[in-house]
Amino acid sequence: MGRDKDIWHEPEKFMPERFLESMIDFRGGDFELIPFGAGRRICPGMPLATRMVHLVLASLLNQFKWKLPTEVQRNAVDMEEKFGVTLKKASPLYAIATPI
Repeated sequence: MGRDKDIWHEPEKFMPERFLESMIDFRGGDFELIPFGAGRRICPGMPLATRMVHLVLASLLNQFKWKLPTEVQRNAVDMEEKFGVTLKKASPLYAIATPI
């Protein structure tokens, strides 16, 4: 189902933005997307995985030095948000990560 052309537009292409405006529940309620399985055979690690996302993000922020590209001025960064199911920036933020 994850690569079904009848359900997804360009299913072989990596397009995470297709889920930004989507109401699909990844916990097995919607059969278009079942990354953790469903029913009796659901992945026992799903609660751990959903909790670990925050720790992974915190580790990325902690272990890298972040800066803006040279062509972007610090006071010119647009911090406007776009309303939706998830809180997303109205315009993307580009940053450069260098290991500490």
